[in-house]
Amino acid sequence: MTTDLFLTSLYGSLGQGLLYAPVAIGIYLSLRIMKKPDLTIEGTFAFGAVLAMTMLHHGAHFMAALLIAPLGGAVAGLATAIIHTKLKIDGIISGLLVTMALFSVNLFVMDSSTISAPLDRFIFAPVRTWLLGFGMQSFNALLWSYIIIGAIVLTMVVTALYLLYSTAFGLSIRATGDNERMACSNGINTNSRKLAALVIANAITGLAGALVAQQQSGANVNSGTGVLIIGLAALVMGEIITPKRASMLTRFLFISLGSIIYFACITLVTASGLLHANWTRLLTAVLALLALCVPKLRELFAKHVLPKLRKGVAA
Repeated sequence: MTTDLFLTSLYGSLGQGLLYAPVAIGIYLSLRIMKKPDLTIEGTFAFGAVLAMTMLHHGAHFMAALLIAPLGGAVAGLATAIIHTKLKIDGIISGLLVTMALFSVNLFVMDSSTISAPLDRFIFAPVRTWLLGFGMQSFNALLWSYIIIGAIVLTMVVTALYLLYSTAFGLSIRATGDNERMACSNGINTNSRKLAALVIANAITGLAGALVAQQQSGANVNSGTGVLIIGLAALVMGEIITPKRASMLTRFLFISLGSIIYFACITLVTASGLLHANWTRLLTAVLALLALCVPKLRELFAKHVLPKLRKGVAA
C-alpha cells in the first residue's frame, strides 16, 4: 500500500468513524445505561436516512433535513417505548416490530426502494467548496468535509448528552437503568425514564442516518442493515480502551474513538487487498466477536495466567 493510499484510507475511515459514532453512543445509552438492547436502531438509522434524502430530493435545505431526521428517529423510539411500557411487550420484540413497520414506512416516504439528491444540497457541500478555495484537491476536500462536519455534529451530540445526563432528570434515567425497583421506590416514574432513554438514543441514531445518507449520496430501504452490529463493534472497541471509573463524558469520547478504530481496521484491511470488499460484513462480525471476547479473556488471564506468572517471578 502506497503512502498516499494509506493516508486517503485513514482520512476516509476517520470521517466514517465520526459520522457513525452517534450510533455507537445510541447503543450505549440503551444497552449499557438502561441495560436493555434496543433493536429499533437499524430501522431508525434507515428512517433518518430516508427522511433526510427525501427532503433533499425535493429541494429542502440540509438543516431542515438534519432537524426532521432525528425527530423521525425519536418518534420511532417513542413507538418502541410505548409498546414496551404500556402494552408490556418484551423490549427486543418491541424493537423488531417497529423496525419491521419502518420498512414499509420508508417505502411510502420514498415512493420507491431508493432515492438520491444533488450533491450540492448536502451539508458537506459548503465545507467542500470552502476547502477547494484553499487549493485543496477535490477528493481530499470531500474527505475532509466528512471529518469536519462529523467532528462538529459529534461534539454537539456529546455535549448535549453530557449536559442532559448530568441533570436530575438524566440521573434519574441512569438510576432506572441501574436499579429499576430502587428508582421506583424513590418516586421515579421509571416508565417515563425508559421512554426518554429510547427517544434520545433513537433520535441521535436518526441524525447519524441522515449524515451517512449524504455521505453515501443516497438512501434505500436497506440502509440500516448491519448498522446494529457496526455500532456494537464500535461500542465494545471503545469500552476496551476506556479507563476504569471514567466519567460519562470520557466514555462518550472513547466510544467515539472506538467507532474511528473500527472503521480504520475495516478500511485498512480492505485497502491493503488482504480481504475483498464483499467480505466486509464477515470482517465486521469477526471484529465484533473478538471485541466482545476481550473482557472474558482479561478475566481468564487475571484468574489463571497472572497468578502463575507471579509465582514464577517470586520463585
